[in-house]
Amino acid sequence: MGSDSIRSEASYKRLETQFSEKQWVVHIKTCLEDARARGIVRPPSIFMASSPLRSLKHEDFVPQVVAIGPYHSDLGPHHSSFPENQETERYKAIAAKEMEKHKVMASKFLERTLKKNDFCSLANEFLEYINQIREEYDTELVSCQVDEKLAYMLALDSTFVVEVLRSNAGLKCGFHDYYCSRFPRPLRKSILQDFVLLENQIPLFLLLKVMALDKGCGSIASAEESLAPLIQKVAHEVLPFSLLSNESVHSVIGRLSERKHLLDCLYRIATHGGASASSSPNSRSSAEQLVEKPTHFPRAVELFNSGITFKGIEPANIIGVKYDAKKAILYVPKIRVGDDTERLFRNLTAYESHLIDEVHVLSYLRFMNSLVDGPDDVALLLEKGVLAQDIGSNEEVASMWNRLCINTMRVCSVEYEHVAQQLLRHCQYRPNALKAEFKRTYLSRPWLVVSVLSAASLLVMTLLITIYTVELYNKDEG
Repeated sequence: MGSDSIRSEASYKRLETQFSEKQWVVHIKTCLEDARARGIVRPPSIFMASSPLRSLKHEDFVPQVVAIGPYHSDLGPHHSSFPENQETERYKAIAAKEMEKHKVMASKFLERTLKKNDFCSLANEFLEYINQIREEYDTELVSCQVDEKLAYMLALDSTFVVEVLRSNAGLKCGFHDYYCSRFPRPLRKSILQDFVLLENQIPLFLLLKVMALDKGCGSIASAEESLAPLIQKVAHEVLPFSLLSNESVHSVIGRLSERKHLLDCLYRIATHGGASASSSPNSRSSAEQLVEKPTHFPRAVELFNSGITFKGIEPANIIGVKYDAKKAILYVPKIRVGDDTERLFRNLTAYESHLIDEVHVLSYLRFMNSLVDGPDDVALLLEKGVLAQDIGSNEEVASMWNRLCINTMRVCSVEYEHVAQQLLRHCQYRPNALKAEFKRTYLSRPWLVVSVLSAASLLVMTLLITIYTVELYNKDEG
């Protein structure tokens, strides 16, 4: 009897499981058909950072001053509730409330420049695009009943972002003079750094819609022209390269309609010139060009000892690493290492991990991880103009480069692999090291060369005198 009841219970559970699976399949099929009917079957562009990356430094993905979008608000999943001391949590709560006041104030001032002169009309317009907005995010933002709240929140955030970008560029379009004074430069920089966090993004087309509603803009095209220089200003302030090439900036901001969000703009500027799988007609051939086991080459000091010298180049970006085998010169983009550099690279890496067969940032980080292994490497690169240091000691800078590749894929692009193999071949050729040692020991010290030549001359003269004396003696004897 007992065994029969167990079997019947097991059969019921199997039926229940099968029924649930069927329901799940039907649900997925329905969702796909609905998406296909709307013509918007595409991957999301705004993600949560993966657990392996987040576990290394959680705070690098959490906004410190202002939360933008649903991931770090009460509308969606967020990770800002990790255990922290009570005083820190209290400070964050106060700061968040203060920033919400700024957002509301920004929207009120922006109403003066809107064509319809009504902030609610902007929220209603966003509500019409709510499905498209949701599909830009990787996670379900909560059930459908919060559509209005989500649209209002994104309208508030979009106007705030636009006004901060305007203020950062020196434009006072919607801001009151007193309100502008509430954003001193250090706070504005912190806000901009929060604007480019992966989980703190909102779709770029929403910013374009806000710009298009301005009385000075007539269309999305004119909105792109107005927004482009604002993004260019952000790129120059946030990206750590000393100078950015105009070509890389213009190639991105000239086609804002193709960009996903602010972080995507920075990523494209930083990686301009690299092969893109998304732009390749044959994605398979692009995937085949990824190197799964990158070559590890000696660190900077060892390269220098083998005869390779370094030269920092600017303007440049991540793709700017080149090696001249004939001159034995390694050209590396000059980069400023500050307290925000690690945070930016972690978010760029997290974003890139969701792109198909694009490893430009990871390739650069792996290259720098091989190049920098200790404080003496940092000192050498500082001397050669490759690094410009804005933080602490050389040990801290070396540690930063070594941390950035933890919990990432061991792959790189063919361009970086080619450079790595060239460097390794140079170091493995023993005469290169001997030649470099001779140059460092003698040719780099003029006084030593003069001393050697003087000693050699004295030796030759002594030898000649000796020979002459012997010959003279032999002649006298004869």
